[in-house]
Amino acid sequence: MLKERTIIPIQSPYASPVVLCRKNNGLPPDNPEAYRFVVDYRKLNAITKYPRYPLPLIDDLTMNISHTGIMSTLDLRSGYFQMAVNSCDIVKTAFVTKKGTYAFRRMLFGLSGTAPNFQKAIDIILKRVIGKFVNVYMDDVIISSPSFTQHVEHLKEVFRLLHEAGLTLNKDKCKFSCEELKYLGLIINKEGIKTDETKVPAIVEMKAPRNSKEVSKFLVMSQWYAKFIKNYADICEPLYNLKRKLKKFIWSIEAQKAIDAVKAAITKAPVLKFPDFKKPFELFTDARSIGVGVVLNQEQRPVVFASRTLSAAERNYTVTERECLAAVWALNKFRTYLDSLPIKVITDHAALTHLTNGKNLSNRMIRWALKLADFNIEWDYHPGTQNTVSDVLSRNPIKSIIGEKVNCAIIRDLVLSSRDE
Repeated sequence: MLKERTIIPIQSPYASPVVLCRKNNGLPPDNPEAYRFVVDYRKLNAITKYPRYPLPLIDDLTMNISHTGIMSTLDLRSGYFQMAVNSCDIVKTAFVTKKGTYAFRRMLFGLSGTAPNFQKAIDIILKRVIGKFVNVYMDDVIISSPSFTQHVEHLKEVFRLLHEAGLTLNKDKCKFSCEELKYLGLIINKEGIKTDETKVPAIVEMKAPRNSKEVSKFLVMSQWYAKFIKNYADICEPLYNLKRKLKKFIWSIEAQKAIDAVKAAITKAPVLKFPDFKKPFELFTDARSIGVGVVLNQEQRPVVFASRTLSAAERNYTVTERECLAAVWALNKFRTYLDSLPIKVITDHAALTHLTNGKNLSNRMIRWALKLADFNIEWDYHPGTQNTVSDVLSRNPIKSIIGEKVNCAIIRDLVLSSRDE
């Protein structure tokens, strides 16, 4: 039931039809709580000026959690309904029912611009603590502290700011003083970031796609965990081919192998380390004929995996150009983490170590050399099996490395076994 303070009767030429959307909450169909009240605002959205305010990147939020000793998550009760609509715009939210025409006095689902406006309001309300011990994505607030005593003080400060703004919390969805908790679809604890085991079965149990739309659905769902999978883009190349325009959909053995490899990787994904910006980073790059993959490491543990496929033109690059492209792309992707921090780029391609003072470089390589000059790079060339991590990560098949924690013992075993062969 909508509260009286949320809607009011009104006469308006802008009235839109009502749509009742079923919630996925397990309630029976005859229960009013099983439905969410939504209005069809497509015509209004078409003439609305969209506000320019960016939503935070989830990867940036999770990677910048300062402490994981004690954590709490807060959830605002009916978050949008706690934000008032400008009095002069109330008439524009009008909707028609059997009992008359009404309009919203509070922000609601279905309007374009609701999300950025809500995020902006929360950022203003919690501005004093965001980035210190608080991170916020929409109505999901996470508070992290190194100790319980400090955590209590942090909670009091956040409660004070929310109270002053007149916001209320949904106590049933709040979690307090936890050593491990779920946040934005991930599990966060002292060890790092890992996948949510309750979400994985939805991907693993998916049947083989029968058309391009089902392929897209699988890719969208699995992409969420791409940062846990080495060379994700390379693995999914057969699936990307099925989505290309003017290409007949034919399910192949390669596509099935790609699906199986992604499912296996997700079920045994490694625990990613939280970055410590006071310690050095290592970047391992791997360029292949169809894509590039990189691993950002710290203290011999992966912080994040990243990969992408190469365009038709990029696949014609020389080996040196592809290796350089991998480094340039990775450093730009992780720029928010690295900035001016020293970064060791470990490669098994000796030509890259002479990039800054090389002669007879192509125009493309010169442009990339100028871009790399923005970073504090230390090139480290390890040929062949001497390049322990790079060699193992780039030459072992995915089934032998995905799902294992990248540490010295595992890498040593893989290297020794490869030498025996």
